[in-house]
Amino acid sequence: MLSAPPLLGAHFATSDGLAAMVYAAIEAGANCAQVFTSSPQQWRGKLHKPEDVAKFRAALAETGFGPIISHDSYLVNPASPDEVILAKSRAAFREEIDRCAQLGIGYIVMHWGAYKESTPEAGLQTLADTLTGLLPLADAAGVQILLETTAGQGTTLGSSFAQYAQLFALMPEHAQLGACLDTCHIFAAGYDIRTAEGYEQVLAEFDKNVGLQRLKVIHMNDTASTPGSHLDRHAHIGTAQLGDETFRRIINDPRLQKVAKILETPGGIEMHTENIARLRGLWAG
Repeated sequence: MLSAPPLLGAHFATSDGLAAMVYAAIEAGANCAQVFTSSPQQWRGKLHKPEDVAKFRAALAETGFGPIISHDSYLVNPASPDEVILAKSRAAFREEIDRCAQLGIGYIVMHWGAYKESTPEAGLQTLADTLTGLLPLADAAGVQILLETTAGQGTTLGSSFAQYAQLFALMPEHAQLGACLDTCHIFAAGYDIRTAEGYEQVLAEFDKNVGLQRLKVIHMNDTASTPGSHLDRHAHIGTAQLGDETFRRIINDPRLQKVAKILETPGGIEMHTENIARLRGLWAG
């Protein structure tokens, strides 16, 4: 039996402000959250107004809510072979680090990016070079970068746990780099976690290649895709391929007790409320 309730949350909208998001998330049954700190469809973002930052930090202090996780912009491609896109991506991520430092957000979930018309090897090297430049900035800001597992669509990197080990080998300083595991993505990439045996095998492979100590966030998404399809198709908890038992296994695993579990399922806050309640109902505590 786990000693404390699980860290459960979702990706919440911040259209009414970051402080309002905290109270809305608590109302939905969450005790942690993922957010965009700026528009995910724009290259440039601004620092937040000091008064808004103060309200946000006050809301966190009052409620004890957290952790808060930031998700980087959809435009960022840290493995791009295009020099213009690569420069924009690196600049945008540096701005993301600055915003997280301003807000006191400790984690940024980052996509691996795509190698496009290049090669996987070249893409990994470009990503390694990008991270080598970003990690010292993030470390100084008190922010940890978390590389998210991917479904492997197209030329996207990160669908194989072995690629983490390959990436680490290209980076002399990588100890502070963390990871985010997405249940939908790994299933679509061919990692079948639906049985107890399969779950243990996948977790062991992750630990061998990545390290469980690096895992700070799990994106809790059921999926409408099939194993090895590489299709990113998020679904509501317990309604599709993975089913309730998979999430019951994750949420009651003592090795993952301190890992924030974040929904990225379809729909707005009403559906987040339902999915969080469903997950909490699977907890054996």
